[in-house]
Amino acid sequence: MVLPLVFCNVAVSIVDMMMQGRASTVGWKTVVLYICTTLIASIIGLISVLMFQSKFTQGEFDDESMAFVSLGCTDEGSLLTENMTDGSVMCVADANETSPFTQFELKDLSLSLARADGGSFADLSMSDTVYSGVFLKLITDNIFYSFVDGNFASVIIFAIVFGIALGVIYFEQQEEKKQNNGTERTTAELVVQFFSGIGDILLRMINWIIAVTPFAVCSLIANAIGSQDDLAGAFSNVGYLIAANLVGYIGHFIITDIGLHWLLTRKNPISYLKYIVPAQTTALACASSAATLPVTLKCVKATRQVPDDIRTFVLPLGATINMDGSAIYFPIACIWLAVLNGETITPASYILLIILSTVGSAGAAPVPASGLVLVITAYNTVFGGTGVPMGFEFVVAIDWFLDRCITALNVTGDTVVAHIVACRTPWDDDFELGKSKNYDVDQTGPDSSLDIDESS
Repeated sequence: MVLPLVFCNVAVSIVDMMMQGRASTVGWKTVVLYICTTLIASIIGLISVLMFQSKFTQGEFDDESMAFVSLGCTDEGSLLTENMTDGSVMCVADANETSPFTQFELKDLSLSLARADGGSFADLSMSDTVYSGVFLKLITDNIFYSFVDGNFASVIIFAIVFGIALGVIYFEQQEEKKQNNGTERTTAELVVQFFSGIGDILLRMINWIIAVTPFAVCSLIANAIGSQDDLAGAFSNVGYLIAANLVGYIGHFIITDIGLHWLLTRKNPISYLKYIVPAQTTALACASSAATLPVTLKCVKATRQVPDDIRTFVLPLGATINMDGSAIYFPIACIWLAVLNGETITPASYILLIILSTVGSAGAAPVPASGLVLVITAYNTVFGGTGVPMGFEFVVAIDWFLDRCITALNVTGDTVVAHIVACRTPWDDDFELGKSKNYDVDQTGPDSSLDIDESS
């Protein structure tokens, strides 16, 4: 339900901003802020890992067992078979169920062949990752497939272009309506109201789902903890990795979400962020910016400090491209793996990690555990490796916990950027188009599905 809701909200908000003449202003401010906060997050992640790098230790791994296999049969149509009478092995041209020969089964007792596969992660170059993870996600050749596949990035880009086209037609029809002194609603107005109404219906349905959130939160956390075979062992092996990430998350929250927030808005960030706690809690539970988006939209509306068109444009876009937590996580995980595998770390490695973390985090999907493959890609790009690095299973073991912290930080960053853009963009309370710009939480109009009881 979230993806159609995102499409409707973004398309209508684009038209709203075009009517107020600020679409381009909001757009470039949003993109610049998201890039800046992600870059700051990458640098903070690097500083955090430098603080803990001396604590990381090189691991000791057993050499992979050698697999010895020699199979013959050069004659076309021949098969390597075993004589069931005396156990001899030979090549025969015709082996069937009635012959005394049978094909034999090869069992990989040492699991050498299984490990050589490198797991289920593709060995991609960073250019392939950026191309397929960013550009192909943004531009789709089939928008319906993007809806089915859950491609947030391409749906948002399509919604932006769709909203711009709808806004242009809206302007043209309004001018024609004025010239003809018409009173009937234009087709563009009907389209705007249609998508606005669809958004309201989806929000009401999502509110019904949110009503059972306490049960969902309990089951999600119980499943995440219960799925770990050796939780204590995993934490003991990667304690410093977890500590480095947590220090980075806390540092980014203080520097960016509080410090930069106050610097650009000149308002008390705590009085604003206290409304975001339900979204942060949901993010901790589900580890998905996309799944948290309805709650994020609801929380920001409750602040009464962000107009609807900015809120419904900035937040869905941030859920797709603003991954501050991932930008912190990537360099820390890569340096930890490098130390574990005895790799040489140079200043160039740190610089490249900042660039890759800033760009690569934008390509991470807003779903749980999406950053694991990007960690491997960044590691192999910086340190010249292939496949899955040794010790990566430790990262996977604690990803369930770090991923939830990452998502909470990402959601917080989205709400902060929305507030900054709103504070630095002139807007009119009385302007109405599509969704009402009524910021009263207790309203009873079309947006009543977003009502929030502030006492809770």
